[in-house]
Amino acid sequence: MVHRRTIYSDIDMELNKQTDGDIQRDTELDAVINSLENIISTMQGSRRMLPEFAIDIQNLLFEPLDKRTADMIGQRIIVAIETWDTRIEIIKLNIDVNYDQNLYNMSLEFQVKPIEEVITIDFVLVAQ
Repeated sequence: MVHRRTIYSDIDMELNKQTDGDIQRDTELDAVINSLENIISTMQGSRRMLPEFAIDIQNLLFEPLDKRTADMIGQRIIVAIETWDTRIEIIKLNIDVNYDQNLYNMSLEFQVKPIEEVITIDFVLVAQ
């Protein structure tokens, strides 16, 4: 029997518990997706010991809802992901303006470096 060593691991963001009472962990792709969700959803400056963590896009979400602003948000997201999570390679990032709902729909296509599979995750970016 071959035992595969876990490459990536992180705590479960839902804080689910294992049978022994410890917090469950997410591994491999789930751990990477947790990281990306943290980078994208954390407001820069809000993390106490690491205020430069995440993306400074809050002010852009209050700018005019247009393609130019979407492009600026996309550039910042790419820089932040490349800075804070070197485990992935970004293949494509699309940010579409949703004028009717006053938000941006984001789709990130990426590949986890030791895995050949291409993954796509979607986010909604809205001023809060």
